[in-house]
Amino acid sequence: MKKLLIFIISSLFLCSCSVLSDNGISIAPTADLEKTVHWMVDDAIMAASTQLVYEMRKEIRTLIPATPTPTATYVPPVDFTPTMTSIWQGNLQSGQIEITATPQNCITRLKFVEDITIPDNTVVAAGKPFTKTWKLQNTGTCVWTDEYSFEFIDGDLMDANAVIPFPKDVMVLPNGTIDVSVYMTAPEKSGNYQGNWKIRTPWGTQFGTGDNGENSVWVKIAVR
Repeated sequence: MKKLLIFIISSLFLCSCSVLSDNGISIAPTADLEKTVHWMVDDAIMAASTQLVYEMRKEIRTLIPATPTPTATYVPPVDFTPTMTSIWQGNLQSGQIEITATPQNCITRLKFVEDITIPDNTVVAAGKPFTKTWKLQNTGTCVWTDEYSFEFIDGDLMDANAVIPFPKDVMVLPNGTIDVSVYMTAPEKSGNYQGNWKIRTPWGTQFGTGDNGENSVWVKIAVR
């Protein structure tokens, strides 16, 4: 590298001198020669800089330790036998209702909580569709599942389906609540109308409100 710089500097010195012709007359350097000299200087400086950076990077790489490549560690599986426990089982506190879903030893009861839509004697236009929604509470000891349904008992059906299945995968625990909706259409004739409904169990019995589940929940509208 030092020899290269000495050669370039010597060339610059020679090129900066006057050029003599055959008859000894001094001739000034041409513009093209000056450009060539500048190009040689720039190229030499760039080459020296590049070589210096290269040498520095080599030195740095030898000082920094290589990062080890992580390897996966095999973890042997642990023997595990799951124990299936019913979600209804557990230690019951005193006074707590025992939960069961079987008809032999559970009680089916409900409590009317409120009308979510269409309170009693709501005025509905003749022929107008509407959705009646009740909020009901499970006051028995059975768990209401999607095997239960909401069933028309008597009165005015008002173009509704007579049986409304509970939603899929529903689970209403004792003291829990559920909103039950029925799509209906008001009769074409003016007057007062009422439809009575109860819940039907998977084993075919019907129950409603009251001490023995004998009372229905209802929808009452006035068609005008």
